Amino acid sequence: MLFFHRWRPLNAPGVTKNVLLAVNANGEIQHWHTTSGRLLNTIAVPYQKILCADYKADGTDFVTGGADNIIRVYDEVTRQLKQEYVGGGTGPAGHNSRVTCTKYVDENLVVSGSWDKTIKVWDLRTPAPVRSIFGPYVAADSIDVQDGVILAGSNETTNQLAMYSFDDGKLFDYIQWDDGNLQSPSPCKIYGAQFMKTTGEYVVAGGSGCNEVKIFDSVNAFQPVA
Repeated sequence: MLFFHRWRPLNAPGVTKNVLLAVNANGEIQHWHTTSGRLLNTIAVPYQKILCADYKADGTDFVTGGADNIIRVYDEVTRQLKQEYVGGGTGPAGHNSRVTCTKYVDENLVVSGSWDKTIKVWDLRTPAPVRSIFGPYVAADSIDVQDGVILAGSNETTNQLAMYSFDDGKLFDYIQWDDGNLQSPSPCKIYGAQFMKTTGEYVVAGGSGCNEVKIFDSVNAFQPVA
């Protein structure tokens, strides 16, 4: 069962373009050529549900998370596992429940979210997370990072959209789902959230309950505009 997909960056090594990375609940990671519909490659992670993935900006590596609570980094060219991250030892602990979102910040930093209501910040040069933020119940692809701010969507009925400082992990604001004129018929549990990729001028988020997507204007105190 396909669980999640991410487009490979166009600047990734190799001549093949329009490649989709798909991760599956049966433990398979697949590369698909969307132009031809051809399956290019399959990586098997036995007995695991892979629930999320993200590419490094240059397309040379990708990171996954899943039901075994482990963060894995793969080499995109060789399709080989490079490193596993579980935390613990002399550093902070890793996740203690399934990892439902992974997101590259830069070439060395990754953020991850989980059912355990924590966001972890990982420096891939060290085995343990460098920061742990308690609060958001991250159920899907609902973490994004831009300009030193972590946006986190929570699968709950209150305080669904929170913003944290990337540098110290402190909460500094909530985006109110029902603020202004765009009132929802019922509470929304967030399954997806991200900043506008170019300028961060808008935040888009959506989820279940009210089954809505809303767009928020960061210039106007994150008022919902659509």
